[in-house]
Amino acid sequence: MIRKSRIEDIPEIIRVVHESVRSCIQDHQRNESEIQIWLEKTNQSSLLLSLPYNDSWVYIEHDQIAGFILVNDHGKILMNYIRPEMQQQGIGTALLMNMIDCLRDKKISQITLDSTQTALPFYKKCGFESIYPMQNEHSPALTNLVKYLA
Repeated sequence: MIRKSRIEDIPEIIRVVHESVRSCIQDHQRNESEIQIWLEKTNQSSLLLSLPYNDSWVYIEHDQIAGFILVNDHGKILMNYIRPEMQQQGIGTALLMNMIDCLRDKKISQITLDSTQTALPFYKKCGFESIYPMQNEHSPALTNLVKYLA
């Protein structure tokens, strides 16, 4: 089941994000300082500021949050995380399709994001195209992607 995220979901969303980031070995090669930089970006305060001003949804499976997606009013995906043990089950695709439907209703014509190497195959499979690679000294190489909505 997909529903809008709520403030009371924040502690569980943080757990999903942290578990997911730690499982993405390709992105950080278990470098603890890189992991900590990523994890510091997602905390109670940052989510309290982000949720009210962006659109976000959670995927509920077995009474727990299995996935979370956050997108801004310009169609940029800011966060998209799935519990590692629940990946490859269509949860990310379901969240993405739900988000696309909502963006179409808002007359947004494209979706963009900065993808990690781990997530890149998923987004390519979902029809996203590379714009250009982006390097960030505090993060692994990210790839700018776009998907045009019909």
